[in-house]
Amino acid sequence: MDLKENLQHYRKRQGLSQIQLADALEVSRQTISKWETGAALPSAENLAALGKLYGVAVDQLLNGEEGEPVLVPTAPAPDRSPVHEFLSPSRRQLVLRLLGAVLLFDLLMFLLQFYLANLNGTPEALCQLLRLSGCCLIGLVFAWQTRTRPVNRQAALLIGGAAALLGLYVLLVPVPILWRLYDRLAWIGTSLDAMMTAGRPANPVFFFLGWTLADQCAFSSHMLLLSLFQLGRLLFARKAAPQPQTAKPI
Repeated sequence: MDLKENLQHYRKRQGLSQIQLADALEVSRQTISKWETGAALPSAENLAALGKLYGVAVDQLLNGEEGEPVLVPTAPAPDRSPVHEFLSPSRRQLVLRLLGAVLLFDLLMFLLQFYLANLNGTPEALCQLLRLSGCCLIGLVFAWQTRTRPVNRQAALLIGGAAALLGLYVLLVPVPILWRLYDRLAWIGTSLDAMMTAGRPANPVFFFLGWTLADQCAFSSHMLLLSLFQLGRLLFARKAAPQPQTAKPI
């Protein structure tokens, strides 16, 4: 067997799908497909990682030696449980980047809204429109950046659809529980008399926390961001289309 057939053989013997192998090596599923169709060659670093994962020597992957595989010292096969996949380093990095972008945008909108509130005739609907548009744009941008990552179609459709419905519901229908949560978060440490008379402003940190978590427009914006991120990944995901005319190390 040649290299591409060896890669398919050992992956299947290990019981891994192309998506699971791509996650373990932190490459795209298209890259695995290209290796196994001969459209591209794995780099020396990836060959070493494949040998460790399959428990065979790199020479055996390259030359297709017959017989029992030559075992090399290796760690156990990676844990492919849902918890492990959810907490994988690449996914944690993506979640942190997304949360950081949302937090920064919320802070900018928080400051902008209170600045515009001091201008006569500035409609509140304008701030809400800016917030909704900005969150939707962030979701699409992150979906585009992660378009080469493997996507679970069913999970993306379920999460995206549920988030869209929830976001639209909260945007159009009053939700008293959010009002109560807003009051509890935004006015932490402020007495009832101060709240009623507005003689002492709320702590700006807690006020921002309540505003970004429990404001109805904020909640809807975050849900629509999540929806467009999930559905956008499906829209932008590249289909595996190997090009056999060139074989470049990846």
